[in-house]
Amino acid sequence: MIKGKNTSSERIWEIDVLRGILVIIMVILHILYDLEFVYNFPIGYGTGFIDKIRILDATLFIMVSGISTKFSKNSFRRGLVVFFAALFISLVTFIAGRDYFISFGILHLLGICMMVSPLLKKIPTPWLLILSLIIAGTRFIVSDVNVFHNYFFMFGFHNDKFISADYYPIFPWAWPFLLGIALSRFIYKEKKSIFKFSVRDNHISRLGRHSLLVYLIHQPVILLLLAIIMRLLV
Repeated sequence: MIKGKNTSSERIWEIDVLRGILVIIMVILHILYDLEFVYNFPIGYGTGFIDKIRILDATLFIMVSGISTKFSKNSFRRGLVVFFAALFISLVTFIAGRDYFISFGILHLLGICMMVSPLLKKIPTPWLLILSLIIAGTRFIVSDVNVFHNYFFMFGFHNDKFISADYYPIFPWAWPFLLGIALSRFIYKEKKSIFKFSVRDNHISRLGRHSLLVYLIHQPVILLLLAIIMRLLV
């Protein structure tokens, strides 16, 4: 349902909705991942159209997180919470086994970006855009750098012994976050919705507001449901 334009004190509804949609896509992608790598269905995860959707979804999610720092009263504290949640995921996946271990996934990246965002927000917009472009360009360089150890895996430098089921290193994946900060200065200069109407609270926007919680619990729920479905089909 649609109601009148929100006041500046309300949440930016379109950000919650967009993040909610991105979370739904993420869940669908992880269902496909589990079907292929846990149950050996030849879906082709990591290739073709599915991989393009994964890249787009991750890029937009990181960018929205950058935009959201415009409205955060304490980005460092939020980033710390996200980073510790990421470390928890690393611990759980390490226990689960080598094939599932996440050493530096998207939450690790977002946690670090959020923690340093108070410094990033001090950078003038033109330089922030240039820095974002430079970091994006590192994707053509980092992969060609040969290293003998994996000490700097968080920056994208690793060898063939490195393992991470979900991998979003700072170079090049921090670029959408910086771009999001820059875009927020144009799109949300007045810190209010860019639309003349707002959408009432709904399931999608609630998913967007609680995206961290969804990220933490969705895989165990998916695996449980898939296990039940597979048992019923046998």
